[in-house]
Amino acid sequence: MRNPGPIAKFAVSTALFFSLTAFVLGSAPFTPALVLAIVAVPVALATSFYGTWRLSAITIYWAIAAFSAVPLSNALPIYTDTALVLLGLAGLLLSGVLYFNYARAKPFA
Repeated sequence: MRNPGPIAKFAVSTALFFSLTAFVLGSAPFTPALVLAIVAVPVALATSFYGTWRLSAITIYWAIAAFSAVPLSNALPIYTDTALVLLGLAGLLLSGVLYFNYARAKPFA
C-alpha cells in the first residue's frame, strides 16, 4: 500500500469536510449543500489510489448518507431527523472501526 502524500491527505480531508457539511445541512430536501457531496465523491475516489482509502471510504459514506436521508425518511415511516440520527450513528460506528483498524495497522516508530 502506498503511503499517502500531503496533497492526497489534504484533498481527501477537504472532501471529508465537504461531505460532512452536506450531511449536517442535508435535512432539507434539495439543499444546495448536496453539491458539496457531489464534489467530494470524485475527489475521494481519486485520492483512494494514493493510499487514503480509509478516509476515502468514510467520505463516500457521508456523501451517500447526505443524499439518502430524505428518501429514506420518505420510504419509511420515520422523520428526516430520525433518519439523520440513525445514519449519523452508523457513520460514527464506521469511522470508529476504520480508525481502530488504522491504529492497529500503523507500525510503532
